[in-house]
Amino acid sequence: MKITLKLFAGFADYLPPDADGNAVTIDAPAPLTPRQLINRYRLPPEQVRVVMRNGEFVPAEARDAPLGDGDVVAVWPSVQGG
Repeated sequence: MKITLKLFAGFADYLPPDADGNAVTIDAPAPLTPRQLINRYRLPPEQVRVVMRNGEFVPAEARDAPLGDGDVVAVWPSVQGG
């Protein structure tokens, strides 16, 4: 199963060196959930603000639903500023 993970803002630092810009394609065993993907790349869960699956928002309570082959998961951190 292939999944594309896109990380934005400061989360891009968590991508492996072979990432293409802000994205990496993963050969993953099925099933894999957005939460498992976030944990696999060691994103700080308390900083994860927005998760999208194929362009649709995934609320925190739905992040344990299995992903499908070809899904694109995009993750943004909380925005901080002053």
